[in-house]
Amino acid sequence: MHREAVHQQCILSLDKRYTLRPESTHFPFISELSLVPLVEFWQQTVTDDHPLQGALATRVQQALQQAPALLEPIADLAVITTHRELVDILMAMAFPQALWDGTYTAALLPFQMRSFYATPSFERLLMTDDGYLRGRVNVDEHTVAHVKLLHAYTFILAKVYGIAIDFDYPLIFTATDPDTGLDRHFRMNFDGRFMDVKTVGPVTPLTDETRRHLLAHLADAQVLMELLPPAQFILHGFAVLNAVDVTDQEVLSSLKRDLIEKESIISTPRFKSLQEKLRALFRKPALYFGLAACQGDRVLVLNDASRMEHG
Repeated sequence: MHREAVHQQCILSLDKRYTLRPESTHFPFISELSLVPLVEFWQQTVTDDHPLQGALATRVQQALQQAPALLEPIADLAVITTHRELVDILMAMAFPQALWDGTYTAALLPFQMRSFYATPSFERLLMTDDGYLRGRVNVDEHTVAHVKLLHAYTFILAKVYGIAIDFDYPLIFTATDPDTGLDRHFRMNFDGRFMDVKTVGPVTPLTDETRRHLLAHLADAQVLMELLPPAQFILHGFAVLNAVDVTDQEVLSSLKRDLIEKESIISTPRFKSLQEKLRALFRKPALYFGLAACQGDRVLVLNDASRMEHG
């Protein structure tokens, strides 16, 4: 099939943050958790004639025969728990054991903000007890839904129609560190190599004219849904989320924006906001911030959150 590459890049400039809530927005596609793409990746990657890999591949194949539920769409996450030892072996392809303790990585249900497998650091900082991501993103709810829909269509266009679209919409995820009470900021990088698309019935063909119209309206969700109805596709597998700590960059950028406005140093609420950002930057929850202007022997205290007269 002819493969066409299209570059579509979107850069965020919104400061409004949206708190994630489970299934808060409508998603028109059917999606299902499946480990089949991961098993197929194993079969393609592991070499049978290698002395170690061959023995491991045989063990995995035998174990899968005893756990057929892992080769079916998984509606109940208890299946993962029941076969945890085998799942750990399979997930070694997506979660390098050498980086297990030091990375913020999770396997998510397709196009959902819910994890079924994660590193200890991710679980501690970014997950609720029932597996949902906890925190907020740097865009509003409508934008989150729109970006998710566009990502789904770029995935379908690549898998079904051979049209590769470089779609970049950086999302910054903010969570409160339970140990310090301070905000931590993460860039969310999604890896879809363990996802695939099932088609339902005859798939709508793309003529040259339809293709041109579609590529000219890639950001228009309504056009995409009319040309490629969601009912024709099922998204299955799982996505890997790598959360990269960008706290320093985010805090410094925010401080620069705040300090442009004089209100940030004379308004008490704005000044407290500066203090919270400095606490996050230096990882010091007990840090107090004061600001004074000095001229000769005279000192003018502009703002002093610590309420100290001498220091």
